Amino acid sequence: MNSRNKGGGKMAGDTKAIVAQFLQAWQRERDHKIKICLFGQPGAGKSSLINELAGQRVARVSQATDTTRQAQIVECPDVIYVDLPGYDTSAFPENAYFSAFNPLQYDLFLCVFAGKLHRADVDFFGKIARTGRVCLFVRNKCDGLYDPSCSREELERRILQDVHSLVGPREKVVFTSCRRNKPAAERGLPELETAMGMLLPEARRDRFFRHAKAYTEAALLVKRASAERSLKKFMVLAAANGLNPVIGMDAALDAQILKGLYRSIREAFGVNEKEVQPEGPSSQIVKKLAEGVTGERVTKGLTWLLRKKASGRAAKAIPVVGGAAVMGFNAGSLYFLGQKYIDACYRYALERLRAEIQMGEP
Repeated sequence: MNSRNKGGGKMAGDTKAIVAQFLQAWQRERDHKIKICLFGQPGAGKSSLINELAGQRVARVSQATDTTRQAQIVECPDVIYVDLPGYDTSAFPENAYFSAFNPLQYDLFLCVFAGKLHRADVDFFGKIARTGRVCLFVRNKCDGLYDPSCSREELERRILQDVHSLVGPREKVVFTSCRRNKPAAERGLPELETAMGMLLPEARRDRFFRHAKAYTEAALLVKRASAERSLKKFMVLAAANGLNPVIGMDAALDAQILKGLYRSIREAFGVNEKEVQPEGPSSQIVKKLAEGVTGERVTKGLTWLLRKKASGRAAKAIPVVGGAAVMGFNAGSLYFLGQKYIDACYRYALERLRAEIQMGEP
């Protein structure tokens, strides 16, 4: 009896270690954010562009055109945006710029301009290009493009020719506007997000699309796929916890797993906890787990509410642990609760997107 208790205690300790290691690794991944650097002349609309990408006002927007004295750092759950001051100016001459801002630390550069491409920006691009960094050129404020003697397409063609003559024909240029007087697709925002994602390493691409504002229903489906991949990662953790033979060993561990999963799903869709709540009978279980209630009563309640619903499709998604498929109760339950929450967040985000399109906000 005592030996069995000791064995159970050892496995409980092993499971706690697995949970702790997973959550620590997940937090480290969250902390290692994508870094995107925006450079260009003052007044090009870099801060407004950051706000459009994030889908909310996170960057300060100023009417000043020559007063930027320091980098503006905007930190989001998956991405850090850095709006650098002008390159090779009296405040930051060329020979001191790189040591002051260390721009080579970034994953992606956006050269944002609203008129002619400035020589200082071309020089800056040349320096980062020689180090193998990737850059996307963004002609912002394109709503102001107008010439009665030629079409909009001709104006864009001339801008492309000018940029390519300065930086080379292989560099991509995206035309954008941050004025919300037209749908997002006509303002170039979905095209910009797609181009940015494709220039990022594959390992970081998914995180960027999780973060970026969804301006189309297709973009929301990408976010849903990302949330479902997160669910599978958390199922590995739940399966490991389910290997423990002690009934109701530690509902606090389940609480950490579930809360982490829900947070990951919310961030993928850009919703907050108040906007989308768990639904139905399972919400009571979520509430108990979130409060850290432990003991056999909670586990039996979970089993009664979810065992039947956690089978079927869940069986195909249960991960393999120790060489065997683990049809543990915890993994199946997490799959059911996670899928319900993904559905709820997706429905809310879709309704919000359609309302924004109808009101002309995106």
